Amino acid sequence: MTDNTKPKFQDILNLMNDLPDYPDFKADQIEPLSYLQDWLSHHSRTLDLSKGFLVNRCALYWAGYDQTDGFDGKAFVETCQDSNGSLNQLASLLDTDLQIFELDPHNNDRPSIDDIAMATSYGMMGVEESTQLFSACSFGQGVEGASQNALDNLDEFENLENFMAKHCGLDHAAMMGAAIACIMKGIPMIIEGASGLLIKTLLKKETGKQFSNIIYMDLGYELPGHSMIASAIYLKTLYAAAPKTDCGKIRQAA
Repeated sequence: MTDNTKPKFQDILNLMNDLPDYPDFKADQIEPLSYLQDWLSHHSRTLDLSKGFLVNRCALYWAGYDQTDGFDGKAFVETCQDSNGSLNQLASLLDTDLQIFELDPHNNDRPSIDDIAMATSYGMMGVEESTQLFSACSFGQGVEGASQNALDNLDEFENLENFMAKHCGLDHAAMMGAAIACIMKGIPMIIEGASGLLIKTLLKKETGKQFSNIIYMDLGYELPGHSMIASAIYLKTLYAAAPKTDCGKIRQAA
């Protein structure tokens, strides 16, 4: 990194230029559970699953935009911390770390490109070498609207730096950093929401590559985090069921 270890956006671009190619992956079926099964089977060839399938990091990035949508980020965080909250219960069922990263959610000013580079680097640091599955999404005031607005303006894309400076926030940057780290380390990643779809699209537009280790899941949940954690639960269940040859068979009484 340059200038007293503070990352510049060019450092991010340099990393992206060196990202490995991933083999093409197409699932036989598009139904979510079947897709996940095919995806896990594909990537289990490279994962070390000798100690089981460990799902040990679910990241939620808290940001804020000047779009009024009635979403109360503080109340959402409180429900995440509540042991009776639905997201907390899903994370407990999954036996995973549910981590909330606060990215200046009450500041609606557009971040500078240096701020975006810092947030991208911050997102990269949250992905540990031992992780076998990383899940990520963002939430906060105006987050979905801002992400959809960026998706709606993809025809303006000429290069990643200019596009992110004009249309993206710190949550997009942090999720981009996590995605880069997962690609570099060969870690499967689940993303959700308009912010997740935006990051997957920007990665493809900037690099020209398909990264099959990153999948976008939408299981119809209204609140952030639920689709990615439910998908991770499905993956863990599929892994546990795979060795059991009788799974899925229907027995008819005589």
